Amino acid sequence: MAIVQIEGQTTALRIDSQGATAEASHVKRAFWIVFALASTGILAWGLLRPPDPAKILAAIDLPPSPVLGPEEELASFRLAPGFRAELVAAEPLVVDPVAMDWDDRGRLFVVEMRGFMPNIDGEGEDQPSGRVVVLEDLDGDGRMDESRVFLDELVLPRAIAVLPEGVLIGVPPDLLLCRDTNGDLRCADDERSRVLDYAVEAGNVEHRENALLPGLDGWIYNAKSARRFRLSQGRIEVASSVFRGQWGIAQDDDGRLYYNHNSGFLYVDLFPAEYTLRQPATAAAIEKAGINVDLAPDERVFGVRVAPGLNRAYQAGTLRRDGRQDGPTAVSGLVIQRGHQFGDTFKGDAFVPESAGSAVAHFAVEDGAEGLGLRATHRLYPDKDYARREFLASTDERFRPVDAKVGPDGAIWIIDMYRGVIQHAHYVSAYLREYVDEHDLAPPGATGRIWRLIREDRPLERTPPALEGLADQLAGLDHPNGWVRDRAQRRLVHNHDANALPALRRLSDFSPLGQRHILWTLAQRNELDLESWRTGLASGDPKTRRLALRLGEDLLRQIPGAADAIRREAVRTLEDIDPRVRLQSLHTLGTLPIEARPFEVLLERSRTGNTLERQAALSSLAGLEERSLDSVLATTTGSDTAWTRAIATAAFAQIQTKRNGVRAIVGFLDRIVTLRTRPADAATTMALLEGIYTAQQLPGSERIVLERAHPLFESETSSKLGEAILRVRRGVTWEGDPSPGGARPLDEEEENLRTRGAELYAMTCATCHGAKGRGSAGLAPPLAKSRWVRDADEWLVRIALQGVRGPISVRGKTWNASMPGHGHDPRFDDEGLAGLLTFLRRAWGHGDRPVAPRTVSRIRNATLDHPEAWTTAELLALPIEHRLDRYVGVYRIPIVGIELSITRSESHLEIGRAQGARAPMTEIGDGLFMGEGMQIRFDPTGSEPARSAHVQFGSDSIEVSRSDP
Repeated sequence: MAIVQIEGQTTALRIDSQGATAEASHVKRAFWIVFALASTGILAWGLLRPPDPAKILAAIDLPPSPVLGPEEELASFRLAPGFRAELVAAEPLVVDPVAMDWDDRGRLFVVEMRGFMPNIDGEGEDQPSGRVVVLEDLDGDGRMDESRVFLDELVLPRAIAVLPEGVLIGVPPDLLLCRDTNGDLRCADDERSRVLDYAVEAGNVEHRENALLPGLDGWIYNAKSARRFRLSQGRIEVASSVFRGQWGIAQDDDGRLYYNHNSGFLYVDLFPAEYTLRQPATAAAIEKAGINVDLAPDERVFGVRVAPGLNRAYQAGTLRRDGRQDGPTAVSGLVIQRGHQFGDTFKGDAFVPESAGSAVAHFAVEDGAEGLGLRATHRLYPDKDYARREFLASTDERFRPVDAKVGPDGAIWIIDMYRGVIQHAHYVSAYLREYVDEHDLAPPGATGRIWRLIREDRPLERTPPALEGLADQLAGLDHPNGWVRDRAQRRLVHNHDANALPALRRLSDFSPLGQRHILWTLAQRNELDLESWRTGLASGDPKTRRLALRLGEDLLRQIPGAADAIRREAVRTLEDIDPRVRLQSLHTLGTLPIEARPFEVLLERSRTGNTLERQAALSSLAGLEERSLDSVLATTTGSDTAWTRAIATAAFAQIQTKRNGVRAIVGFLDRIVTLRTRPADAATTMALLEGIYTAQQLPGSERIVLERAHPLFESETSSKLGEAILRVRRGVTWEGDPSPGGARPLDEEEENLRTRGAELYAMTCATCHGAKGRGSAGLAPPLAKSRWVRDADEWLVRIALQGVRGPISVRGKTWNASMPGHGHDPRFDDEGLAGLLTFLRRAWGHGDRPVAPRTVSRIRNATLDHPEAWTTAELLALPIEHRLDRYVGVYRIPIVGIELSITRSESHLEIGRAQGARAPMTEIGDGLFMGEGMQIRFDPTGSEPARSAHVQFGSDSIEVSRSDP
């Protein structure tokens, strides 16, 4: 939920964490009032348009942006009432900081990305100028006095985590582990080892793996990544996860993960996302219920300075009428306040830097109305010049907050990269290049600051509690500061002191929050027993019950016969008063061996539960999909087609992953043939076909190759059921198939280009759009089965060269993000770009025409005067050669002489009599269309205009020929 509040008063729309609008009826009525007024001329549509950026820029009275000293910069800060900022460190002690972490003594390890953007072209970024330094406050006054080089000669280091095992440092393409064995705060060659690939994606700095967040569950999570890993007994274990965020990641006291994108403030996983990966259909879905939930949709930035220095300030909608930044463009590392210095009022709140806006936003996070979701309130504060502003905002354009952390003192620490240019060269616009030059914003040299934000009416403990001894570590599990609790837990796990076990077994000696840390600790020490587990399940605190259920999954690996106990307790807690406990019960049941899972219980919840529960039940039925389908078909009366469709989708997606998948698919199709002969089962048959089609449309799905034609596809196709069969048919082929998909083989030159393009895609595009073209929720739309990829060279080449900015509709969903162009990148010359686009046209089941280098060259030269990203309106207004245009024309039916006119409207064909009414046709296969009860099939393999078509109506068919020139 997103709510804007100023001084406690709500001033904006409420949106819940599932994306549904709580006041939708009011919004709808308001929209129709505006529409009615506009249509009658009372309200001019121009009033609804964003302000003209040229007029805004011309009217801005731009203040200077000199390099300020730390104290001068501090004076530029405007903080929420009752808070102040303190300088922790500045140059020369720290330069170009991007990441930080502390050791147990409170010494600060800082990653310096000194190679970032040495000039506006990024020249010299490949030089080993990066470092990790250790800052120490020697006199206890809160300001660092000493800086020592821990590790240097690094190329663009980007992440750090200080663990009991050593210091993890992300330095592409390596994850390094430094063990300072002699305590000299220097990582010598013999103290350093490479443990894993890290941030290996080629391309610009901001689109690579980063963060290194040690989770409460013992795993290490990253932003811009779809994996997690953990150190255990001298080895590293890597596991798949879901793709999250862009720069920075955080967790709350329950271990929920929060992240962001450059244009989106705050996203959350409501439960461990790995549960959704168990079942192929939920794993492949771009949008997973409860995962990547946008808590702050459509929120704006409230800075205190005009912002003509934004990379695309010249584009409509970037600036407000007063010249300030409007929407977020550079959201970065966030923090959840788990410390105690701000007090309970701010516990669990999110603080999110926006470096382009020189601000840090505050979002109050609390439970949603139904107990499953979360909602976030954007807290704004009074400002003397602009009425309202963020929690922290600066008039200094060089204030660049890029990350935030809770420190050993429970306050929030801010990394300030302090520089004029924060935009990476890969995306620098011609406008920004000119602005930086005109206003002398090029990097001034070695600068960087770290700030501490403090609540003034609360004490500040500058010395962290001791964590060396066992008693200190046990006490630390109940400390009010999450920083202390986390490190105490890690110490107890790493040291594995047997003397700690009796105290850890006495859960009742600790608070509910401390008990949860004890359960985490026991589980990661492999010492969680049934008694401690049952104590957690019996807790009056629902968070403790939920965690105990989750950690019970570890007992399956540790205690023989634990499955029966876990099954009993998880089934019992399906009736728990707390909805999150009930949801966790469903997830936990799915971890049991297949034979131990309560099949009927899970199947029923897959039908009757809420959205999150149905998804959880389906994922817990992984491996039981075909049995589930059998059960559904044996019990359904056709009245619950949504349930049948969901089970069919899950079953078909799972079947495709099996070694003998083709045989199982044939059996699936055989079943539909049988059902189709029984009129009473028509609704069920339709639901099965829709389920198969949904599975076929999952990103990354590929055409199924059967050994021979199947009888299902030989039946009459003029009915609604026949149309559904034809839609499924599009994803199926076999040897001798008369309509195999229409993809002509690439010649040798085209195949060489495609191979080069596949490599380029893996190095660049895949970081956002995914290896299988599935896209990334909240960040980038899918490319698989996208009309912008398939339909027109004129669209695709322009998007690749200059980029595209939202809103843009892809497969029925509107995306409001922007994609920069790649035309300036030397890797994307005419041949490279043609290869990339040809790869897109032949990947993920596509069979569309390749893109030639001469086409790229022609469009590149034609768009030299259009450096900015395209809007969809501009693209749709272009004269294009659409892939469907070769079918457009007039076709004569022989004998009777009646002519059929086929035209194109955007990305679909329409059919009708010449000069008469027209009806849309649905594309159900390559060259295969359905409309007005008839099926029309063209030869899809050529490039010239189709000369004929095969028309089928019911059981009758006829060949028609083109009659126009």
